[in-house]
Amino acid sequence: TEPKEKTPAGIVDHFKKIDQAVAEVLSRDIETDLYLTAAQFRFQVLEVWNQITDNGASKQMEAFVKSLKADKRPEIQQIGTRIELRQRISSLAAAGEEEQQKLVNDITQMIKDAGKDDEEALMLAASAAMQTSQYLEQLNPKKAVAALNTFASALKARGNADLDEVVKSLEGTARRLDLLGNDIQIAGTTVGGEKFNINQYQGKVVLVDFWATWCGPCIAELPHVKEMYEAYHDKGFEVVGISLDSERERLESFLKERKIPWVTLFDDSSQSGWDNSIADYYGINAIPTVFLVNRDGKVVSLNARGQVLTQELAKLLGPIEKKPAEENESAAETN
Repeated sequence: TEPKEKTPAGIVDHFKKIDQAVAEVLSRDIETDLYLTAAQFRFQVLEVWNQITDNGASKQMEAFVKSLKADKRPEIQQIGTRIELRQRISSLAAAGEEEQQKLVNDITQMIKDAGKDDEEALMLAASAAMQTSQYLEQLNPKKAVAALNTFASALKARGNADLDEVVKSLEGTARRLDLLGNDIQIAGTTVGGEKFNINQYQGKVVLVDFWATWCGPCIAELPHVKEMYEAYHDKGFEVVGISLDSERERLESFLKERKIPWVTLFDDSSQSGWDNSIADYYGINAIPTVFLVNRDGKVVSLNARGQVLTQELAKLLGPIEKKPAEENESAAETN
């Protein structure tokens, strides 16, 4: 039923009543399947209550998880472990480095301890590894690299073919996050069918742009990239587009229509854009993803978009030189 009073206090009071009702059901001698359903529902109630306002929800949740883990039935213990794990992962931002490392260690141990025939436990551990890595990527890229490699190594050691894609994704993401200050490997075939290697641009500043014609934010960024290309190309600035399109004709038409002057790589062997071999190698799971490489071939930015690109190019190649017409306009405005 809906709360009688739809004020914040009224809604919280309503959730407290729901929690009490579910707790009453759980206190009875009921079948395991029904207990599991009720337990999952109670956790959802407590989670929503906690999102509205803590007001005792976190303590209730802590006690609830403790009771689940102390239950004699293995199925109930397992759901308690799952809920606790989910809580620890979602609380990573507030956790200290020691706590974060302990979570990484515990998940790694879960991967190792999962029984040979316990597919569910292994997949739970693999999922936890992926989620933890995603959180750490935002919080601490260096720590994320170490965690990604640790998880990948533990999962690979299981020899389970169903985990191959997960391992590949973890290893690729680790390579991407480890690029800062290091060389980048980019080689492929242009839309025109020519072989390309980023070493051809040795001594130049290079923007590596993973994009697609169906990606709105990618297209929105194009005018700015074009502006920077025109301003800095003569100073040694190059762009390498890596298209995640799956339709060659659509890509060629787009490049021609927009008059894109830089190199665009296209993976003909892939029927699906996300299977692009370069994107795969660096664990690209969202676009636009844009790297900036300096004259020494070292990556200096993993997010060279918008003003970040403008500022980085000014550092590496100097400020944009104003054209005479622009200088006259600026002087006129001043007067």
